[in-house]
Amino acid sequence: MDKGVMTSTREEENGGYRLVQILAVLIGAGAFAAAFVMSRKGGLVYLDYVKDPFVRDVMVGTWIGIPTAFAGAICAYLGGQDRAWDWIRIAATVTLTANLLVPAAWLVMALMKAGIIGF
Repeated sequence: MDKGVMTSTREEENGGYRLVQILAVLIGAGAFAAAFVMSRKGGLVYLDYVKDPFVRDVMVGTWIGIPTAFAGAICAYLGGQDRAWDWIRIAATVTLTANLLVPAAWLVMALMKAGIIGF
């Protein structure tokens, strides 16, 4: 057998492939953290709880935070793709869900501002 030739029948048994998937999940988690930080203050300004005369925080939250969350969701999906249910796939699923909650939160805030949802 040649050294360095992949002999396993499953990609997840290859250490390098596993490392790439772990990195994808970590990138997805970092993207969620960034999107959360950008959306937190932007959401407060959007709902008029905090004053910002130039609405910069809303622009950062919507123009950068939401696309960052979608990119993180894609990374998390790729990190858990074609894996058996192990800790990497569970972490990827949690990260994917967390990233998709950011645009969902902006949708809920838009419905709240429109008066469709009231608390």
